[in-house]
Amino acid sequence: MPSIRFRRWVNPAFYDQMMHACACGGLSTPRIVQEASDRDTQLGLVQCQIGIAWLSESTRWHCPRGVLLLPVTDMHVRLSFNVIRKKGNASPLLQKLLAQVQALHSSHAE
Repeated sequence: MPSIRFRRWVNPAFYDQMMHACACGGLSTPRIVQEASDRDTQLGLVQCQIGIAWLSESTRWHCPRGVLLLPVTDMHVRLSFNVIRKKGNASPLLQKLLAQVQALHSSHAE
């Protein structure tokens, strides 16, 4: 099956996790026909029937007409995220959010 993938430089750690998960699932040599750096380009290529793409579940809110998002239930790849804020922002609400994110991160790191 022809595949569309994101370029490794976009997120090297996630890319490597995806390739490892594919290899563990028996898909060690996907036939890559196109690379794209962003979600919308990948979706457009899928819509044009160039190939299939591996995208996060949040993509379901962005799928163009005729593109179907199928869950892969046995693939457990984590996508890291960052909280980005303006330096010096002392908002009490922001401080509370940051404390909660840090607590959640600490509980998962154990």
